[in-house]
Amino acid sequence: MNAHRLLPRAWRFAALLAGCAATAFAAPAGADGSPVYDGYDAFWKTLPNPVFGAADEKPLDDPQSFEGRSFRAWGAVPADGGHPAAGAHRVEILGKDMTVDHHRFPFAGARVFPGEAAAEVGADARLFVGERDLCVQGTAPSSSGTAQRHVHVRLLVDAFTPHARRYDLPSLFGSCLALTRDAHGVLRFPEGVYHTPDGASASDGVDLRMWQLREGRFIKTGESLRLRFPEPDNVYRFTVAAP
Repeated sequence: MNAHRLLPRAWRFAALLAGCAATAFAAPAGADGSPVYDGYDAFWKTLPNPVFGAADEKPLDDPQSFEGRSFRAWGAVPADGGHPAAGAHRVEILGKDMTVDHHRFPFAGARVFPGEAAAEVGADARLFVGERDLCVQGTAPSSSGTAQRHVHVRLLVDAFTPHARRYDLPSLFGSCLALTRDAHGVLRFPEGVYHTPDGASASDGVDLRMWQLREGRFIKTGESLRLRFPEPDNVYRFTVAAP
């Protein structure tokens, strides 16, 4: 019998991701030999079965102001003002809302992860477009201090079909690159939660709690992974620890 199957689910998850992190990305080692990651993108890129990769990132035009709201866009603009030609798409980000090929996806109609609020994405906005889905991420233009750690993630599932639906996902250190699919094709995403030791005044890391997006619902899997900060004042440099 495979001994790996005898581990609790959370430990199997941690072993899988820690193994990928240790072998798939050449990160410097910490005091205990664990890889040290400088930035979350470096870690997300080691995850198995990603929904979006670096090749899926599309260039957005420069930020503009439209009716007092920030505006970004990518893709074809039909000469006749109609829908884009087959195979070409147009994505527009206007304030808290999105438009794909003339179809609006407002925040008001989105399925929003508990605790998340409507927010515009600023000049750091990034767009990822895959065969089925698309994703926009970015921090709010007005954010400062610790609020800049919240990267708002807007996901459109089956984006180019009549069944397209918008989901706003957890924002603490959020990223489109953190989305994965399991062996059954179910989309998974992490929720970041600060870890603060008993009696401490500052967090020493982040726990990633895994969720599924199944039939339009957010379902907690019970799996988790721990990221720990070797330098308490630097939340963008971390190691992966067992739960």
